[in-house]
Amino acid sequence: MVASPAAIAELTAAAGAAPPASPPAGLELLPGGARQAPWPRLREELQIHPAGVNVDGSPVWHLSDPVRNLFYRIGWLEFEILTRWEMGDPARIAAAVAEDTTLQPIDEDVLQFAAFLRHNQLVQETRPKPPVRFAHWLLHNYLSIRIPLVRPAKVLQRALPWLQWLFSGWFFGLTAAAASIGLVLSARQWDAVMANLHGALSWDGIVGYLGALIFSKLLHECGHALVATRNGVRVGHMGVALLVLWPMAYTDTGESWKLERSRRRLAIASAGILTELMLAAWSTFFWVFAPEGNFKNALFFLATTAWVLTLTVNASPFMRFDGYFILADALDFPGLHERAGHWGKRFMRKRLMGIEDPVAEVLPRHYQRFLTAFAIATWIYRLILFFGIALVVYHKFFKALGLFLFMVEISVFIVRPVRSEMRVWWARRAEIRRGHLAGWLLILVGGAAVLAVPWSTRIVAPGVLRAGVEQPVYSPYAARLDKVDIRNGAAVGDEQVLLELDAPRQAEERDKASALAQAYARSARGAVGIDDSGAARQMLADQYAGRYEAERRAREAELLRLKLAALHGGTVRDVDPTLQPGSWVSATTRIAMLVGGDHWRVEALVRERDRQRLAKGEPARVYVRGRYDAPLAGCIVDIDDSAATRLPHLLLAQPNGGPIPLNPTVPKDQLKPADTWYRVIVEGRSDRPVEQVEAVSVHFQGERSSIGGKWLDSALSVLIQQSGT
Repeated sequence: MVASPAAIAELTAAAGAAPPASPPAGLELLPGGARQAPWPRLREELQIHPAGVNVDGSPVWHLSDPVRNLFYRIGWLEFEILTRWEMGDPARIAAAVAEDTTLQPIDEDVLQFAAFLRHNQLVQETRPKPPVRFAHWLLHNYLSIRIPLVRPAKVLQRALPWLQWLFSGWFFGLTAAAASIGLVLSARQWDAVMANLHGALSWDGIVGYLGALIFSKLLHECGHALVATRNGVRVGHMGVALLVLWPMAYTDTGESWKLERSRRRLAIASAGILTELMLAAWSTFFWVFAPEGNFKNALFFLATTAWVLTLTVNASPFMRFDGYFILADALDFPGLHERAGHWGKRFMRKRLMGIEDPVAEVLPRHYQRFLTAFAIATWIYRLILFFGIALVVYHKFFKALGLFLFMVEISVFIVRPVRSEMRVWWARRAEIRRGHLAGWLLILVGGAAVLAVPWSTRIVAPGVLRAGVEQPVYSPYAARLDKVDIRNGAAVGDEQVLLELDAPRQAEERDKASALAQAYARSARGAVGIDDSGAARQMLADQYAGRYEAERRAREAELLRLKLAALHGGTVRDVDPTLQPGSWVSATTRIAMLVGGDHWRVEALVRERDRQRLAKGEPARVYVRGRYDAPLAGCIVDIDDSAATRLPHLLLAQPNGGPIPLNPTVPKDQLKPADTWYRVIVEGRSDRPVEQVEAVSVHFQGERSSIGGKWLDSALSVLIQQSGT
């Protein structure tokens, strides 16, 4: 059924109401002498469609505006008011509705509905629309801009008979079987799946995923359009929507509200997700059996893109994506976000401030609880999402503009709704119960005290724990291993020989120098008393003998260096497993590591603000990650004056599971931190020796500081650093 304002008289007669009176001319006097504006006329092109029933069983209708392609869901009372609209008087309309139905409206109900019609531009008024500046429009709409590209209604009508098999039961059953087989066989070759995922982390993989994303989203929108056409809904246009300047395909199925049965609207809303799930099912199935090559890679991209994005993005009911419309149509509850928001605000105002809002609509108790919980979940989800969008916008542009857009996002989508609700609380402050007000004042005072009072002395810093004494075992120069007696975990004593190496060339040179020294010494002795030149020969031979003797001693000293001994007692660690007797080692090859003693050393990293609160000699407690025994007790022995340009160990780097992010503009192997950190050296002794490098958390007791001051310093530091000034 479609009704226009011209047919309201017929609707009125069908309802048994009195004939409408002519609208009053000019102004009417209200009680008290106030004047009322002329009764507005409804726009002629408006239409009314039956829309089923509400949760409570009352009938509902859709009041449509075909010019703007909008519709409004109205209830029984609003419909009865519309059928008597031409009476032109709120009191007469209310009285007529009360006389002809079981409803009991008052004049204020009619006036509120008239204000609703005026606000939504559904009446004939000559009020000019205020101009909107382009900058203001862009600021509020750059998150979502729609660009229509095609009008596919005729093409869809022609293609529908050829695609009816897509809606058959046998095809759905076959698709479910393909999905089950594909997922089971993919799980059995999970190593191949992970290998493909790692291989996709390349430029070719990014291009492949981008192509798969475009293809799957086009099929997604075609699914909406085809199901809408099958249910008799005209698809006005299809195009591209820019979400935070990111292009996404969209389909205009706005006329689906004309469908009286919510199940048919549900079919249209869920068609996109079902299309992508079907694509994922068949892509997974064929990927399992396809031969290696580009075709199999394309199937992998399609399968992973369709499975992941469909289930994580489109299925979410907290934004106006497919999941929201699916949930709204499944419940037959249009305006789910707005109506849930009213219940959420009512719950929040009552619990936090004691303000009692009237019930906006009569709903069962379980519906009220569901809508309240849904509203709170939506607020939390949107808070996280909008903050994430703000970060994306910040990183997408250069620093100054990115910071400006970040602040715009936060202020428009997070601060403004909170400020709007706070204004309502302030306007209704007289309704706030004294107990709630006193409780909140106490919480505010306590929170301010916690933030402002400098009570915190605790400083927690990441670090690495090493043995206090470490001796790496290296060969002094290229040499050959005679035998390898050391092993991991072996205990050694002070000055114990660990390894003996051999340098054949050094030994040969030593023996050669020894022989020459002896020969020249004999020559010097034989030159005495030969003739007048004997003294000169003796002197020359002595010189050469001394020279080669010095060389022999030097060679001997070099060979003695090949006896690698422990400087202190300890435990052998990290023995090179590739070394065997007869192997040659260079001077850069670490053969083993000797650690020992009860002395340990920690290199911790602290922020600049925390560094100023520390002093040498202050105590520290060291907690080893993954160990729950008593912490190690030590003290600060040194604090660096300059910021660290390299992390003390790989364990602290975020790519290796550590807490400190690396500078993205520098190669990762340089271990340059992204932020400013200062090194603090902590030393101590323990009963158990430290046998390996371990990640630790160091707790210091520094000068007192406030939490609020720490947050303020951090925020100012980020603003100054990231603004590029």
